[in-house]
Amino acid sequence: MPKPVIVLLLFSFAIVLTAAIVATVPQAPLGPAVIVIDAGHGGHDPGAVVSGVREKDVNLSIALLVQRKAQSAGNLRVILTRTADVYPPLLERLDLAQAVGARLYISIHANFYRDPTICGVETWVDTDADPESLRLARAVQQAVVAAAGAADRGVHQQTLYLRHTSLPTALVEVGYLSCPAERAKLQDPTYQDRVAAGILAGILSFLQGL
Repeated sequence: MPKPVIVLLLFSFAIVLTAAIVATVPQAPLGPAVIVIDAGHGGHDPGAVVSGVREKDVNLSIALLVQRKAQSAGNLRVILTRTADVYPPLLERLDLAQAVGARLYISIHANFYRDPTICGVETWVDTDADPESLRLARAVQQAVVAAAGAADRGVHQQTLYLRHTSLPTALVEVGYLSCPAERAKLQDPTYQDRVAAGILAGILSFLQGL
């Protein structure tokens, strides 16, 4: 047999043998998917304030519930940008997400509009959002609307600080504090729990589609 043929056969055998060995080596389990949840505003910045209800407090309550619920969701780790009434600068919130290797970033807010009859949930992405951010926003919007039974005000785009990261990002407005009925709901722990469940369901739906 010509020498080049022998060399080729030996090389092919080595590749097959290596593949067989690799297949028998136990693979290390993948770590949990890290996500970052931002409770919008905080500290000196209360956000919208209506009839004594401060947006920053509603945002934090829901963010903490998302983190708590994620503990039983399996292979998922939620990190919050704040766990108290403080104000991390916006870009530092994004820097945290990058530093911990987050798969995505969700910012939680409550809305305000001069017309008190406007109510519902809407989700925002930056005007330059990539397809993954849009997919994340749609997944969260759909899940929160379904869980909360709220009016669906859709997914929208505007210039946001979220443009300063390459991660999939979305900002969910969980309701209007300027809408009396919705303001009452957003103070209700049971309703907050439903909203948090919807946010988590949207995140999981997005991750399952990767």
